[in-house]
Amino acid sequence: MKYSQFNSILPYNDKYSLYNSFEQKVIFIDPQLKELLEAGIAEGIDNLVQIHPDFYNHLVENNFLVENEIDEVGKVKKISKEIDESQEKYELIINPTMNCNFKCWYCYETHIKKSRLEDVDSEKIKKFIHNTASKASLKHFNLSFFGGEPLLYFSKNVTPLIDYFVSICKENNKQYSIGFTTNAYLINEEFIEYFKKNKITCNLQITLDGYREEHDKVRFVSKTKGSYFEIVNNIKLLIKNQFYVTLRINYTDENLENTSKIPSDFLDIDQEIKDNYLHFNFQRVWQNKADDDLHLALDEKMDSIKLDGFMADSHMSPNSVLNSCYADKRNSVVINYNGDIFKCTARDFETKNRGGYINDEGELIWENDYNNRRMNAKFNNKPCLTCRIMPLCNGGCSQHAFEYLDTGNDYCVYNGDEKEKDKIVFTKIKELVDAASS
Repeated sequence: MKYSQFNSILPYNDKYSLYNSFEQKVIFIDPQLKELLEAGIAEGIDNLVQIHPDFYNHLVENNFLVENEIDEVGKVKKISKEIDESQEKYELIINPTMNCNFKCWYCYETHIKKSRLEDVDSEKIKKFIHNTASKASLKHFNLSFFGGEPLLYFSKNVTPLIDYFVSICKENNKQYSIGFTTNAYLINEEFIEYFKKNKITCNLQITLDGYREEHDKVRFVSKTKGSYFEIVNNIKLLIKNQFYVTLRINYTDENLENTSKIPSDFLDIDQEIKDNYLHFNFQRVWQNKADDDLHLALDEKMDSIKLDGFMADSHMSPNSVLNSCYADKRNSVVINYNGDIFKCTARDFETKNRGGYINDEGELIWENDYNNRRMNAKFNNKPCLTCRIMPLCNGGCSQHAFEYLDTGNDYCVYNGDEKEKDKIVFTKIKELVDAASS
């Protein structure tokens, strides 16, 4: 037997935790067992069977020890390929405009005031929807809208595409879903009524930049008018009408402290609605990342929010193999308002960065074999292939792998910092402990 590559040992209260990132299991051992285990790792793990057979057998049964011939990285690759190459789902993301009603300081996009989806490009997209929904292998089709702010021209540009999409999916007996990434400032009764009248389920990701004052410093209508209360009220309107909302909290070292106050503005919401339609997700603003212990404060804020009866998770709990990014999947595309196509929404949508375009027949033309090259970009980075959290991180998304591939340089999304990896492992352990006690 061999000690699994994916094991980590961390202090946990008065014991030690042994966590395996592939199995996503944890056991707690006292210091004496930790010493025995470390001696076995150094001198030959099979020696442990003679010293403490029960402990050894428990490690084997739970795959903390695996057979020598098992290719652990190969197992991760196999699962990753099965998920990312699946033909059963398709993820279509449309940018109806690159204009936006806010100008957030951290936004990476180039906002184009007069940008808008024209009829000719809408027709191309409709042909693509028809062609995709007609495929026998497809079971689920997801349509979502990004931008810019996708609600700026909702009635003119968005609803005709949704109407067509729903009719084609029904015609071809495909399961379907609709989603938006929006700042929610423009949510109104008209938006609500459209989906209710057409009996369409809708999921939304909506962002707050901290609590009231912090948020209004970033997202404001004018120098004297913020947007926090309008967005919170619109979220309440949505969830009361059975729209699913992921409330993304963009946090920094400056605004995290007050984020646990956000639930106080949802006290009038019934617990059943909170349980079913509202989910908090914490994401650190990437320009603010630093080598600090902010993850400990984040845990406290999330615990506080959970005690208030809300669901919450964060970027500190990646699961990038089993739940890979939409852009990692072959069956995904982002179509910009001008017909340019991309894979990732977390980059600028300038034409020079595109992966290709959609033609008049609704076909995706990937330039320079873009989609295949991107799909083959993973598992080429040496540090990932020996990493203990590979089944969780998977080298980040395919965007990271793709951008580094041509440089010939190795990389790590945690900068090779084992302490940063420990933070991820600690979060995973805490989740397992919380789940076991609930």
